[in-house]
Amino acid sequence: MKAEAKFVAAGSHPRSDPGSGAQSAANDTAPGFAGSRLDGRRKFLPSRVITDVVMALDAAILFSSSLVAKFLYIFLYLGQSPSIEQYVAVGALGTTAALIFLRRQGLYSISLLSSFRGQPRRIVAGLLFSALLLVALGYLLKISDHFSRGWFLTWFATATIGLFVVHAVAVRVLRWLNAIGWFSRYAVVYGSGDVARALLQKISGSSASIKVIGVFDDAPDQSEGALPVAGGLSDLISFGQQSQIDEIIIALPMTNQARISNLVEQLSLLPVDIRLCPSAGVLRRPPKALLDYEGLTVLELESRPLEGWGTIVKVLEDRIIGSLALVALMPVFFLIALAIKIESRGPILFKQRRHGFNHNVFTVYKFRTMNVVEDGPNVVQAMRNDPRITRVGRFLRKTSLDELPQLFNVLKGDMSLVGPRPHALAHNEYYSSVLASYAIRHKVKPGMTGWAQINGFRGETDTPEKMRQRLEHDLYYIENWSLWLDLKILFATPFFGLVGKNAY
Repeated sequence: MKAEAKFVAAGSHPRSDPGSGAQSAANDTAPGFAGSRLDGRRKFLPSRVITDVVMALDAAILFSSSLVAKFLYIFLYLGQSPSIEQYVAVGALGTTAALIFLRRQGLYSISLLSSFRGQPRRIVAGLLFSALLLVALGYLLKISDHFSRGWFLTWFATATIGLFVVHAVAVRVLRWLNAIGWFSRYAVVYGSGDVARALLQKISGSSASIKVIGVFDDAPDQSEGALPVAGGLSDLISFGQQSQIDEIIIALPMTNQARISNLVEQLSLLPVDIRLCPSAGVLRRPPKALLDYEGLTVLELESRPLEGWGTIVKVLEDRIIGSLALVALMPVFFLIALAIKIESRGPILFKQRRHGFNHNVFTVYKFRTMNVVEDGPNVVQAMRNDPRITRVGRFLRKTSLDELPQLFNVLKGDMSLVGPRPHALAHNEYYSSVLASYAIRHKVKPGMTGWAQINGFRGETDTPEKMRQRLEHDLYYIENWSLWLDLKILFATPFFGLVGKNAY
């Protein structure tokens, strides 16, 4: 799609006949031109309203499902009629917990609500987490015997079906509203140089419902292929006072600070959002957010991962699942230790220093798989047909069972169940000098398994290209962390992460 496709012109020139604007908007698609008036009666629905309505409907479904389940299971099926107050209280608590988890899953964003894809797994995950929370609270408070398990299962089964129906209908309604223009935002761009051209290309190639209805600039670009300009700042202010526009995007290099400050000051009289699109050359990474420090505008270029509840959820995940896994795998630990001792002399466990969270050095535990123990400045990676690897060690490395003692690292807090795999100090220093973004892996704790491992990037990394591919997956994990992603990786690890052609 070309950049011009997103322009909605409303006349042939800012000084054209005021009565021709609405008609021209439907017919004229010449970029840069803006009519004196747009249809002030157009319908616009803020996305926040939609998301809040959907969340309110979800709350109604969740709470009413607890009462419906009581009627269906307790009253009709069991033929009992216990007090309803306790079910109302638990239903309200479960509804609140479910909404918090669903929101944490990112369910209530207009982009996600507009497509059913990705919603079912978030709904199921959110309800599962809230159900586990209620079960844990019932156990700790010793009140679980006061409630029927059949009612509990009926409640969440009914709620799941209800949420699926609500969100399926919401997708169709949102698509219809988007088609008739209820989500469209009319925008005007000030600037006609490289920044403006890049901005228009991005808008035209995105799914954002932004319609650029004019380009203004007091010092327009005169080069060949420059954007047509409808007028200067005074024309823009006049157009904004006569037309219903939603935002003005200042597309100028950040070096023009005085000019940008003057523009913002003069445009602030218009009832529109004023936004700044800096030069792409100024910031290699897009800012995460715009912050207000006591009146001083600050761009957030990076944010720490696992903020807020993320840190707590991650710790609970590691402690609970790690403890259960350690207890369940104790017989396997004993058999592996016995096999190592029978085959060769030496310690059962192999210890090696590695970089962890924020580059802190810790000692990682593994089952010994070689006849040597290397932890110095020159650590040679295992390779195919490596003579240092024992017969038992070859099997352990092939199946990744040698990594099991790292459960102790997880419980100590040095590692996490899921995260970027830690490397030996010598390898870490080498790849830090070769790959510019390599050190970003240390913004989270290293993991026993990770997104790279279940996608086939495990084993020897004898070339920078192999490490680059692994790094790309590690960075994706850090940027997109969620409890659901961790559970997905953990469930996939036995099938995709434990064996592979690169594991030796």
